[in-house]
Amino acid sequence: MKLFHLPYSHHCAKVRITLLEKGIAHELPPLPGGSTRSPEFLAQNPLGKVPFIVDGDVALAESEVIVEYLEEAYPEPAMLPSGAAKRAHSRWLSRFHDLYFGKQLSTLYFALNDGRRDDPAMVAEVDELYRLTDVLEAAIEPAPFFFGETFGLADASFALSVLYLKMLTEAYGRPLPPERAPKLLAWFDAAGRRPSVAKVIADCQAALGGS
Repeated sequence: MKLFHLPYSHHCAKVRITLLEKGIAHELPPLPGGSTRSPEFLAQNPLGKVPFIVDGDVALAESEVIVEYLEEAYPEPAMLPSGAAKRAHSRWLSRFHDLYFGKQLSTLYFALNDGRRDDPAMVAEVDELYRLTDVLEAAIEPAPFFFGETFGLADASFALSVLYLKMLTEAYGRPLPPERAPKLLAWFDAAGRRPSVAKVIADCQAALGGS
């Protein structure tokens, strides 16, 4: 299997962690033409999005679609909890990440890098990130992972993003107080001890210049 990715993307992290957790052999080839917008890459993946996998005759983009495919095509070890309610909750957490939490992280990350950090409008954006963090804190009960002792897709979704939460709130001068998200931070400590998560975080930090 080939995974085309960017090591600092939280969407790509979800897929790579899933591959590592499932023990699926994979390559991490460079992007064809060196860019997601290159003609070579767009010929394979017309939307030019990463993550993008090629598994034999299967070629897929969109992280949530990819991890669902991996769960069906490579079912062991399972990354979704048992029971309809818990599986739905796991999917909700992943969607909450992609549509809200991760999106807000991206808003703040891009503003930080294009010189808008001190724009007064960013105060409201950091407030919104904290509001979403409160929603997440209320929705989880780590023991030590989101659904007990078994690390799963919901955990993979947030593994890199909680690192970004800590980094970005510090960069904007409003670091996350431990008492605001004790369950989330306890979960992050446990998740960070997974070899899959540790590898992805290390590669992200190396790509960002060791930050």
